[in-house]
Amino acid sequence: MGFLARHTTPPVPEPATGSSPPAPGTPEQTARIRWHQSEQVGWNKLPAPARDALTRAGHTTGEPLAAGTWAPTTRRDPAGRYWRDTDAWWIEATQLLVVRARETLVHRGTGPDGRPQLRRGRGGHVQVTTHQLSGPAPTGQRWSRPPTPPGSAAPQEPSGARLTERVVDVLPRAVQTELGSPTGQIAIRHYPAHGGYHDQVLAFRRISPTELIAVAAVREAGAYPDPDTAIDAADWHITTYRPQIGPPTSTELQM
Repeated sequence: MGFLARHTTPPVPEPATGSSPPAPGTPEQTARIRWHQSEQVGWNKLPAPARDALTRAGHTTGEPLAAGTWAPTTRRDPAGRYWRDTDAWWIEATQLLVVRARETLVHRGTGPDGRPQLRRGRGGHVQVTTHQLSGPAPTGQRWSRPPTPPGSAAPQEPSGARLTERVVDVLPRAVQTELGSPTGQIAIRHYPAHGGYHDQVLAFRRISPTELIAVAAVREAGAYPDPDTAIDAADWHITTYRPQIGPPTSTELQM
């Protein structure tokens, strides 16, 4: 669920025009994401041939509000043939894509640990289900820590912050409540050239067959007094989208 990114990113964007003022609530400060190092992050964990096939077919030419993948699954049939399924989701203002990329794997023997050694073979396909989205436009809001009253001590950072694989746990409590238990969630940490961290948390939930909620949250902080303390105190800039979902249309693409 949490992945490390190794590239730099632009500064945190300001909230969209017409967005709400800073909310009086405060982000949860007791949870930190348990990051896992990965060469590919977010939507890019979907195999490149699958992403290329989707773009060629015109499915992913826009800018997503939120997109990510679930952990890939390797399978074997009774005849001894192997394949790998990678499931993914892509949400933009006009469409939801639910994707399964199936790669053919070639068995190349058994490793020292007794597990089969597999490599990607030729062939494979992408199953994509498209839902048109409609309804109110996405809304933006900035979530800040309440200011410290004059003369009072600065708020203390939590001791022994809880590490979590459920990445939405770091979002403000009210956002977590509105989102509910996510259908899909992902977090990406970038390292800006000027230091500190730039975090993204992306999630969605199928509320019902005809309704969806998607959340895209971003925050950025420098390295003072230390990067973890600074990012915990940073404002969240959160976009929420609650569209209606149209009926599915399914297609299959060759990789």
